[in-house]
Amino acid sequence: MILWRLRYVYRAIATNRDTLSDCQTVHWYNQRAEDSENRIKELKLDFGGGTLPCSDFNANALYFLISALSYNLFALMRQLLPGELAQHRAITIRWRLYGMAAKVVKTGRQLFVKLAERHRMLLEQVLIALKAFEPPPI
Repeated sequence: MILWRLRYVYRAIATNRDTLSDCQTVHWYNQRAEDSENRIKELKLDFGGGTLPCSDFNANALYFLISALSYNLFALMRQLLPGELAQHRAITIRWRLYGMAAKVVKTGRQLFVKLAERHRMLLEQVLIALKAFEPPPI
């Protein structure tokens, strides 16, 4: 005869969010790390934060800070991208935006960049968004 032992797990959520109902508080608590795991994965896989270059702690700390800075700059740039690219990871944007097939043609004293029509429209959207960006005052 097998006796089933019932185990209870008790959890408590301490919060100062008085405006939320109990159900809303539990939902907020369950969603608190929704994007952080994806951000950590993106930092590790797309920006080299997963492997450290050497055994020196200070050098590794500097390397990781540079990786984090490049991720934060990319996250800022991603906010300026058109809606079709704004939710993609760095690898996808690298292939779709940075890796566009183009031909640079020099005629006389002028340079032309020849692109496919869909690439040209995307590049124009990105350039317009970058020109319209005003950094916050320091």
